Amino acid sequence: KDLEEREMLLKAAKSRSNKEDPEQLRLKQKAKELQQLELAQIQHRDANLTALAAIGPRKKRPLESGIEGLKDNLLASGTSSLTATKQLHRPRITRVCLRDLIFCMEQEREMKYSRALYLALLK
Repeated sequence: KDLEEREMLLKAAKSRSNKEDPEQLRLKQKAKELQQLELAQIQHRDANLTALAAIGPRKKRPLESGIEGLKDNLLASGTSSLTATKQLHRPRITRVCLRDLIFCMEQEREMKYSRALYLALLK
């Protein structure tokens, strides 16, 4: 049904009749908008594909079985299970803005009057 309506709109846009009624003008305008929308979607999709191609393939995370195999190898080589889990589960580094850090320091009771907060405010 949408395809038929689209075809009708495109035919209306291409017609060149001298006496155009308001309905015909409205159909032409709607057809133009439809064509512009389709063109914008195609350009957007092409731009996304180009950007993805420039970035390259996504990196895959190691599978759980690979981690378990690594644990087994570490245990077999004589290291304790505690060090094996520490190496595998290190905390993620989080970057913060200085303004956010200063705000948090101002809220903490111990840090409110600290030298570190004073020096951070000087920057």
